[in-house]
Amino acid sequence: MKKLNTIATLLLFAGGIFAQSNIANIDETGNGQKATIDQKGILNKSYVIQATKDNTATITQINKNDKTNTFSEVLQTGATNNATVEQTSNARFPIITGKIEAHITQSGNNNDAKQVQGPHSFQGTSFAEIIQGGNNNYASQHQVKFGNVAKTNQSGNNNSARQGQDIELLPEEEGSMNNASIDQSGSGNTATQLQNGLANSAKINEAGNGNAAEQNQYGSFNWAKASQSGNLNTSIQSQKMAQNNSAEVDQSGNSNAATQIQYLGLANNAYAIQSGDFNTFIQKQMGTFNDADVLQSGNFNLANQNQIGTKNKAKIDQASINSKAFQVQKSDLLGSTIKNNAEIYQLGGNENYAMQNQDSPSGSSVLNDAFIRQEGSLNFATQTQLGGDNASAINQTGNSSNAVVTQTMP
Repeated sequence: MKKLNTIATLLLFAGGIFAQSNIANIDETGNGQKATIDQKGILNKSYVIQATKDNTATITQINKNDKTNTFSEVLQTGATNNATVEQTSNARFPIITGKIEAHITQSGNNNDAKQVQGPHSFQGTSFAEIIQGGNNNYASQHQVKFGNVAKTNQSGNNNSARQGQDIELLPEEEGSMNNASIDQSGSGNTATQLQNGLANSAKINEAGNGNAAEQNQYGSFNWAKASQSGNLNTSIQSQKMAQNNSAEVDQSGNSNAATQIQYLGLANNAYAIQSGDFNTFIQKQMGTFNDADVLQSGNFNLANQNQIGTKNKAKIDQASINSKAFQVQKSDLLGSTIKNNAEIYQLGGNENYAMQNQDSPSGSSVLNDAFIRQEGSLNFATQTQLGGDNASAINQTGNSSNAVVTQTMP
């Protein structure tokens, strides 16, 4: 049985423009359904299917010229689900013209999904999709300019996903061709992606409960990926005023925290894997061609890497309990070889501490090399290298060892 509690406004113009063909197809089952469709322009299409009761879908599509196509499909099953789609296209970009698509699929109860796609100077060939399974989930997608792709897939309960692409750019600023993807399973997970710029890629995968991930990209050709499994893990990735940067985090366990910040840089790489509980790492990069790696397993470990300049390389590998490792690297922005190289390995035991500070001057052949390896418990090691051509290696086994190295070269 179909119940059409619907307002559908389809504008068909005769005479000079026959191709105004708007199509709306609505199939509603149950009581209290509401669907409102308002289409204006050329070749707009919209399909809405709602089942059970009290579902609401509101779609507004405006698309008037220049070979533009608009298509929207909403399928809701259950009760009190809500979907809103707004699409506007002028598609005057000389190369990319054509369609805008938006798909929303929801199953369960009390799910809410919103999609907004607009011109923001021009719009062409974009795609947005929301798929939710479960109850009390929320997803939103906001795209402007052209060529952006956003996908969200949530299963479970009380999850939240938000995606925004080019919404903060001015009309004359460069942007579009961004790709954003969110995949969440479990309950109480949140994911947020904000992209402003050209050809950025962001991906979030979360499985478990109470996880939170945030990705912020402002620049061009940046790549970020966050994978979290377990419970109550948090991840923040920020790439601002940056180009060709890469950031990846993979966390498994409970209550882990990850932060990766790449600012005012080019071709920096940050990579981290954490497994265990209550581990924290922070990676900050400003400059060009810097590389930072963190590997942590165990519980209550802390790793902190800060790189400023060019061609610094840092690695921390911790497999212990309540250990801390810090690395600070500074170099100039010129030169063709690695300036600073730092490695920390703390394996086994608990409450170890390691710190490395490298500051190299200008030049093309300056290299500081620092190495710390600690096995056992309650070990302490620091290395400070100022200038160039310094080398230091600390290897401590056992418990309660202490080593301090300071090197200065002109």
